[in-house]
This record gives sequence, C-alpha cells and structure tokens, in this order.
Amino acid sequence: MRIRFDNILLCILWLLAVTLGACFWFNTVFGFDIFSASHWGYVASMQAARTPIKTGFYISVATTIFITIFGLYLILRPRMRKIRLPIMHVSNIINKETTDNPSITPQNPDASTLDILPAELPPAQTSAPKTIPGANARPPRLVLPTLNGNYTSSQPTQRISSSPPPQSNNIDADAAALREIFIAAGYTVKPNPRIGTLQTTLIAIGANETMWIGCVGLKTTDVRTIIEKFQQIFSDTLDETSIEINGFVINAPDAPTSEFTDIMMFNSIDQVREYIRQNPNPPLAADDDGMFDAYSQYIDAVITHIGKI
Repeated sequence: MRIRFDNILLCILWLLAVTLGACFWFNTVFGFDIFSASHWGYVASMQAARTPIKTGFYISVATTIFITIFGLYLILRPRMRKIRLPIMHVSNIINKETTDNPSITPQNPDASTLDILPAELPPAQTSAPKTIPGANARPPRLVLPTLNGNYTSSQPTQRISSSPPPQSNNIDADAAALREIFIAAGYTVKPNPRIGTLQTTLIAIGANETMWIGCVGLKTTDVRTIIEKFQQIFSDTLDETSIEINGFVINAPDAPTSEFTDIMMFNSIDQVREYIRQNPNPPLAADDDGMFDAYSQYIDAVITHIGKI
C-alpha cells in the first residue's frame, strides 16, 4: 500500500469529523462529555459497582469505533487500477486476405479476431524458361567500343557516389545510443512507432507510471503533437490511473523560439546522458504486485495501436 500525503490529510479530516459528531451525540443524548476525564471516571466507577448503564451508551461507543475504522479503511484501502487495453478489430483484414488469396485458409476457424495472421507470402514470380545452349552453339559476338571519337551505343556506367550515408543511419545510431542510456538508468525501452509522418527515436517507461518520449531533429510542435496523441489514447482507455509523459528533443530547429516549457531540449546526446544519469529510474515499490508488468503490456498495446492511426 502506497502512503500518499493526500491520504494522510483525508485520515486526519475523517478523525476530526467523527470526533465532532461523537461529541455532539453523547452530549445531546447522554449528557456525557467525551473529553472530560471525570465523566469517564464516573462511568468506570459505575461499571465497578455493577450499576446498570443504558445499553444505548455502549451501542453508541461501538458504532463510533466501527464508523471510524470503516472510514479509514475506505480511505487507505488498495485500489486496483483498471487498465482497458485498446481492442484492434482485425476480422475485416482476415476476410480481405482470404478473399484476395484463396489459397490462404485460416488454420483455426474458431479463433478470436486477435489471432496472429499468417505471414504474407510474396507473389510468385513467373519467369520464362531458360534455354540451355547446346554444345555446338557459338558464343554471342562481343561488340567492343572503339577508342576513337565515334559515339558508342553502350550505356554509361553509373558512378559510385561518395555522398555521406543516408540520414536513416544517423537516426538508427541516435536511437541505439539513447536506448543504451535509458537501459543503463533502469528504464524499460519500448519500440519506436511512427505516428503519421513523425518518427520517434525513443519510447521508455519507468516506475510510478512514467513515460519518456524522445525525438531527434523534430520541432517542439511535432513533439507536442506526439505527446497529445498518446494522452488522448490514455484518457480514452484508462479510468483512474494517470501516466506522466516526459518529452524531450535533440537539435530542435525551433529551439530558440519554442514556447513549450514542458518539453526538454538538448543540443547533443551527451547532455541527455548526463541528465538521465542524474535522474535514474526509481526502484519499484515493494507492494507492486505485478502492476508494472501490466503497465508495460498496456504500453505495448498502445504503441501497436498508435502506429496504425
């Protein structure tokens, strides 16, 4: 059970309310002051002398104690968080695949719509049969280009480009570096989905329902769009649990003019490494009871779903 500051304040408020109500009840009905030591001494002397006391007095004391304990239980009782995973309707996809390719038949017709689809087979390539030349066949004549100024009919060969590797290699390297940084800090790294035309570089989760979203080279407005899409799915599928999203971007083009104060901006991966080293993932609570595993599975389902939007 996680002790929270707001629960402590609620317990104090409840005890004050029960005490005030009990004081009013005993003063009105029995003329008894629960804060007076002499009154309690008088009750003790009557009990010692076996003098009859109204049964309603004992019932009122027992009822007050029960109401106090029951109210504290309602405030401090562990609440099981309800996580509703988004349901992906893939029955239409199965019917379409079966219609387009009759040779693919479902192996289990009674399975639910969330069964894993069979791997899509590549289209068969038809090629003309190759003819094997006979032993007496002459090899084709080679037409060599002349070395004079005449034009030749041969096509020019392509030059090997000396341009730098494509940008995807740099993104993969940045993603691998960020992945190592967050794994070393104790976070759980998830796959990086593409949300529309925006590619995320890092998705990681940690204790206390926290989530990290990192991008490289995107504008802060694009990072804000990604965060809002995740928050929309969380609000649609979660009842009581709130997930804290921490967004950051490296080399944002609009960093000098950005108006978002909740999105962290870094100039290099080394700055991210230093920041995460100072803010590692806190350890799980002793009474976690598998809630982090359920949270991790929920994020996996959200990432799979958001990549198809």
